[in-house]
Amino acid sequence: MNAGKRQRLSAWLRGNGIEIGALNAPLGLHREARARYVDRLTVDEQRQHYPELAEGLLAPVDVIGSAEDLTAFDDSSVDFVIANHLLEHLEDPIAGLLEFERVLKPGGVLYLGLPDQRRTFDCERELTSVEHLLRDHEQGPAASRRDHYVDWARNVVRARPGDVTSYAEGCMADEYSIHFHCWQPDTFLDFFVAVREKTGLDFEVVAFAPPENQDDVEFIVILVKGRFNGTRLPPRYPRSRLRDRVAKTPLGPPLVALNRARRRL
Repeated sequence: MNAGKRQRLSAWLRGNGIEIGALNAPLGLHREARARYVDRLTVDEQRQHYPELAEGLLAPVDVIGSAEDLTAFDDSSVDFVIANHLLEHLEDPIAGLLEFERVLKPGGVLYLGLPDQRRTFDCERELTSVEHLLRDHEQGPAASRRDHYVDWARNVVRARPGDVTSYAEGCMADEYSIHFHCWQPDTFLDFFVAVREKTGLDFEVVAFAPPENQDDVEFIVILVKGRFNGTRLPPRYPRSRLRDRVAKTPLGPPLVALNRARRRL
């Protein structure tokens, strides 16, 4: 992951919001943003469901819910929603986007982090088409559920040919959270535009960052609820409390001068 990119784009987050499905990797927030954590499972249930995370530190679960069901929150009640490496886990990501729109205040921010299919274990899988996603939203995802799990077993787990069906059925029975969908940056934007036209989704793209180096496997999209006639400019990342404290000490002035000289180089 690109920590600098995440820090730069998380500067859009202000006020009181929620992060859904943070698990062991909650997004770092600056001091002007406060998040409550939402998940469909309690922390103890997460440790059982994801054995690979059983011994690690997990984000606290403040509210039981899911991306498609945020009924614990009123309409227009939160300043931001974080869905970091979440949307690909939703069978119906359109339902999730509509629910995010519902709970966000006008001008509220949606932070979407998504894996680039070319740079992850999804690299052998086909990209999810816009038609497929619209069909699953309109008709329900049950019809394609088994195909997703079989694709996962065959092209990600690489189960032996004779074991693909049994592995897929076991994951289905456990409701194991897989990547149901795969995108590259441009195909996700195609999907977003199609959904906005089809459903009236009221979001504007204000920032977009594809992978920026060889180790960067994700792209990030920042959406704001509601249209705006002016130009929304990225906010500056707030100064840290530590920096403010240091600035008030005898070290402050020489460090400021050094930083200004560095910027002129």
